[in-house]
Amino acid sequence: MKIESGPMPAGRRPDAFETRLRFCCGALLGLLVGLGMCVKLWPLGIFAVCALLTLAVVACGMGAARLGDRFWAGLRWLQ
Repeated sequence: MKIESGPMPAGRRPDAFETRLRFCCGALLGLLVGLGMCVKLWPLGIFAVCALLTLAVVACGMGAARLGDRFWAGLRWLQ
């Protein structure tokens, strides 16, 4: 299946609901990635765990909200 990786068609902007939904889905991925990183780097303090999880959730959420399908198509390791 080919996912269009070009820019969004002119005049087509995601509405507020779609943007929130994209952010939430990306944030869920970020939570899983962050938890996986915490397990790999296990002897971490509580501050480091919170910082790592926050960074992963925000980064993946913002990437998914801004890039949309291009964000998900770029995750080759997920396929």
